[in-house]
Amino acid sequence: MFARSALVSAVCCGAALSLPLTLSLPLAAADPGGALGGCRHGGVLTGALIPGTGSVGQSVHREADVWACSSPLLSGIESGHFTAELPFNALDSPSLGRFDWTDGSVSQVIGQPNGLWTIVDGPGNGHTFRFDLAQEMNVWWYHWHNSMPVKSVSFLA
Repeated sequence: MFARSALVSAVCCGAALSLPLTLSLPLAAADPGGALGGCRHGGVLTGALIPGTGSVGQSVHREADVWACSSPLLSGIESGHFTAELPFNALDSPSLGRFDWTDGSVSQVIGQPNGLWTIVDGPGNGHTFRFDLAQEMNVWWYHWHNSMPVKSVSFLA
């Protein structure tokens, strides 16, 4: 991992704001041969505002089901349920979540505003994945509470 600093400009209430932003972005490239696999189908990655640690004391609670999983990193696992809490409109805060897998195991994950998630404990530990969504998940969408259909989940090299 590496840290990248950037200056983010935003317009709020008619005034331009410049905010420093430091992100820890996982270094990962797509696995072109598909050797690491993933899950071929998904439901909807939901978003709901809840009390939390982000802007104005709120977070975004996300959930999604994925299935048709096939990966050497998920031996014997066919599907899973993803949950996470993302600090609302807090562009410099990582998000914590988990996958509850059908075999009873759990993978703890940490996400970044670039849409990548890294498994930090459990099946797939140390590997990064992304949700392949119906539309692009950019840094702004990531921290707001919109829902979006999941096409698949892909492990990255």
